[in-house]
Amino acid sequence: MKRLLWNKHTRLMLKHLLGWSCIILGIIQGFLPFLQGWVFIILGVFLLADEVPLFGRIKAWLHRKFPKISNYAHRKGEQMKSKFHHESD
Repeated sequence: MKRLLWNKHTRLMLKHLLGWSCIILGIIQGFLPFLQGWVFIILGVFLLADEVPLFGRIKAWLHRKFPKISNYAHRKGEQMKSKFHHESD
């Protein structure tokens, strides 16, 4: 079996798959009374903000409206990136 190539297109495809899955899961959870779907919808929006212009505008609006939460989330995201960043990338 061939080794999966971790090139730019594979990462983009996985990012889209994960982002849209989060958005769909969030919408489904919105109809259930004991789950909070908005968390998954926002996660999906932030994952897809670089590739989908509408989500980029939503992300920019969220940054302007809630700067403290946005800065906290950005710092945590950078920490996660540095933890999983490989030198070969």
